[in-house]
Amino acid sequence: ENNFFTQLPFAMTTKIPVEVATEDFVSIPLTLKNNTNGPLGGLITVTSPDGLKALATIPSVQVIMPGAAKTIYLDYKVLDKIGYGEFTIAFKACGLGDAFTQKIKIAPKGFPVQTSFSAQEVEKEYSFEINKMVNGSLKATFTAFPNVVSDLMKGVEGILQEPYGCFEQTSCTAYPNAMVLDYLKSTDSQDSKTLSKATDLLNRGYKRLTTFESSEKGYEWFGANPAHEGLTAYGIMEFVDMKKAGQEIDQKMLDRTANWLINHKDGKGGFAREKHAYHDFGRISDDILNSYIVYALAEAGYTNIEKEFAASFKKAMETKDPYMLAMVSNAAYSLKENSKGDEALNLLVSKQAKDGSFTGSSHSITYSQGQSLTIETSAVTIMAILKSNGKHAGALNNTVQFLTSTRSGSGVFSSTQGTILALKALTEYAKFSKKTTEDGMIEIYVDGKKAITKSYKAGDKGAISVEGLEEFIKGEGKHDIKVKYVGVKTALPYSMSINWSTSLPNSDAECVIDLKTKMASKTANVGETVRLTATISNKKSEEVPSTMAIIGIPAGFSVQPWQLKELQEKKVFDYYEIKGNNIAIYYRGLGPKSVKEINLDLKAEMPGEYDAPASAAYLYYTNEFKTWSATDKVTIKAKA
Repeated sequence: ENNFFTQLPFAMTTKIPVEVATEDFVSIPLTLKNNTNGPLGGLITVTSPDGLKALATIPSVQVIMPGAAKTIYLDYKVLDKIGYGEFTIAFKACGLGDAFTQKIKIAPKGFPVQTSFSAQEVEKEYSFEINKMVNGSLKATFTAFPNVVSDLMKGVEGILQEPYGCFEQTSCTAYPNAMVLDYLKSTDSQDSKTLSKATDLLNRGYKRLTTFESSEKGYEWFGANPAHEGLTAYGIMEFVDMKKAGQEIDQKMLDRTANWLINHKDGKGGFAREKHAYHDFGRISDDILNSYIVYALAEAGYTNIEKEFAASFKKAMETKDPYMLAMVSNAAYSLKENSKGDEALNLLVSKQAKDGSFTGSSHSITYSQGQSLTIETSAVTIMAILKSNGKHAGALNNTVQFLTSTRSGSGVFSSTQGTILALKALTEYAKFSKKTTEDGMIEIYVDGKKAITKSYKAGDKGAISVEGLEEFIKGEGKHDIKVKYVGVKTALPYSMSINWSTSLPNSDAECVIDLKTKMASKTANVGETVRLTATISNKKSEEVPSTMAIIGIPAGFSVQPWQLKELQEKKVFDYYEIKGNNIAIYYRGLGPKSVKEINLDLKAEMPGEYDAPASAAYLYYTNEFKTWSATDKVTIKAKA
C-alpha cells in the first residue's frame, strides 16, 4: 500500500470575512508556505477596499524558509464607507506565486431604517426625519421606470435583497421573467439581448421551482409532505403563465398538479384540506381557500369546476369581501360567465377606497394582512377590470395610481405575493394601455435647493437611476424632497429610497413576534466556539403563520453547517438559509404563545473586534412590522 500526494511548490491561504460592520477591527491571517528545498523570497502586494484602514505596514519583501510556513496578520479598522469593495492579495517569487481576489461588504452597524416614496405625478413633495444616525450609513437613491421591463427587473432586484429559499421566493426571481417575455412578445419587441436574458433566467427558475413538488404530489413551500392547496394553486397559475411566455413546461406535471387539486373536491362546492398542523397556515378560512383554488384553476383553463365556482361566487356576494370578489370576478370572466363577472365586479368597485385601493375583509391565501393584503386585493382587482371589456375605467386608473405609489425604494411591493401580483397587474395594464413615451427631464430638490437634473429620451429601456443623493441631505432632523418632471404630459412611475442606520432599535409595536439574541461570552480565542442564543416568541394567544427570523453573525465567526442541519432535523425550525453574515430561519407557523430557542455554536475564525448585524423577526406576509435585536461587541484573540 502506498500513499501519493501532490502539492504546489508555493501555497498561500487566508480567511477574509464576506461582510464586516463599521467600527469593526479585523485581523486577517495570511499564511505563506514554502514546499521547496530552498529559501523562497518574494514580493507581497495587498490591495484593500477604501473602507478598510490598515493599522500597520507589513514588509513587502517576505522570505520563507524551506518546508516552513509563515503567518502574517493584516490588521484593519473598518471605516464608515458603506458598500462593496475588493480585497486582493498577491505573492511573486522566482517564477512562483499565488494570488486571489474576494469581494467584501462593509455594512453599517446599528439598526436599519428605510423611508421610501413612490408615485407617478408630474410634481410631488415629501418629508422625512432622521434621528440617531450612524455616521456614513445614509444612502438615497431615485429610480424612474421608462417601461414595463425596467419596472419588472427592478422588482426582481429588490426581492433578491431578501432571503429566497422557498417556492414562493424562488417564484419572485422566475415569475417576472415570464411577464417580461410575454410583454416583449406582445409588443413585437426587437430587444434580443433582454429576450435572451429573460429566457435563460426563466428556464433556470422553472427548473428550480419543480424541485419543490412534494413526493405525494402538489407543491409546498419547501417541498415537504403534505402539499399545500393554496400554494399549489398559485404554482399552477405561475406555470401556465410561464408556458404562455414560451417556457417549455412538463404538461404531465401540470396536469397531475391540477388533478391533485381537483381530486380534493369535497362534493359540497369546496375543497378538502390536507390535515396537518402547519397546513392550517394561520387558519386560512375555507371560503378564501376555495375561492383561490377556483380562481387559479379557471385562470389555467381547467373548467370542470362549475359547482365550486357557483359556491364561491355565492359566498363572495354574501360576504362582500373585496379579496374574494376580485378572485371570483376573474374566475367568472375566464369561465365565460361574463354576466356573473360583471355582477361581482360592480359590487367590488363599490368597495374602492378614496385612495384607489381595495382591501380584503380579513386575509389572503397566504394569510397576508395589513399592507400586503391591500396590495394583493388591488392587483387582482386590476386584472378583473381589464377582463371586463372597458368597464370601470375610472376605478382602474385610480387603482393603478395607488399600486404605483406603494412600491418600496428597493422595487418591491410589500411581501413576495404582493410583489408578484402587483407586477403582473401592472404588466397587463401596460399591454392594455400601450402608452407612448416622450422625452423629458427630472428635477430633484432637497430642502428647497435643486440637487439633481436628469434628462431622458423616448424609447429609453433601462431604469433611470440617480444615486448619491445623500450628499445633499445635511445632518439629522427634518428634510424635504421634491420630484418634478419638466416638459412632459405624463410622468414616469418612480420610487425614492432613503436608507440609514440608527443606534436605537426601531421595533414596531404592531409586530406580534418577539426576538432576543445573546452571545454567551464577549471574548474568545481563535478556534474556540461561543454560543449564540436566539429566542423567538409568538406574543399572541393564537397561531401565527409564516414566521421568519434573520439572525446576524459577527464577522469573525462562522456557523457550523452540520449543526444547522441537525437543528432542522430536530424540528427546532422548518428551514434555514445562509446569506452573507445572516442566517434566515423559517417557520411555517408558530402556536399560541409559542417560544423557540435556537442555540448556535459559532467558531472564532479571525482575531478582531466585531459587531453582529442587527437581527430581526417578523411575519413573512406582514413584513412591514419587524422586531429588532442586537448582541454586544465580541473580541476574538489570536492564539498565543
